[in-house]
Amino acid sequence: QHVDYKWVSSSSEIIAFRKALLNPVTANQFQLFVSLKGDLLENGVLFWQEVQKYKDLCHSHCNDATVQKKITAIIDRFINSTVPPALQIDIPTEQAKKILEHRKELGPYIFREAQMTIFALLFKFWPKFCKFRSNLASDKILLALERKKGKKMKKKGG
Repeated sequence: QHVDYKWVSSSSEIIAFRKALLNPVTANQFQLFVSLKGDLLENGVLFWQEVQKYKDLCHSHCNDATVQKKITAIIDRFINSTVPPALQIDIPTEQAKKILEHRKELGPYIFREAQMTIFALLFKFWPKFCKFRSNLASDKILLALERKKGKKMKKKGG
């Protein structure tokens, strides 16, 4: 039986990535890094973080109205945005529809599938980001990424 070991990740790598997404500085650097790789990827980082905040809210036993407000805010920003495209993250449309159908159900799991999809998608860029970051002093990472983003914008602009 053949296994493609490139895609088999250790749990320590997964934990390190999860910690990085929860760290504002690293998450910001990673967000800028993935923004160079695809248009919706940086939204993926924000979505993952917002869902984490939502789950924390659920576990803190705050009132239902606050939880519902957070669900609506996440949906309006990422799943059913007034800014085209309506779906601002890379998830299958069935997952988005399911979230919209269950939006009144309070509880920490409404975004679970979508968050797992986004995590898996972003995780593919984690090794490349680590390699990129390892070659730079920590205070130079954002500068290098912003320079790359500037070049990319110039190319788009003509």
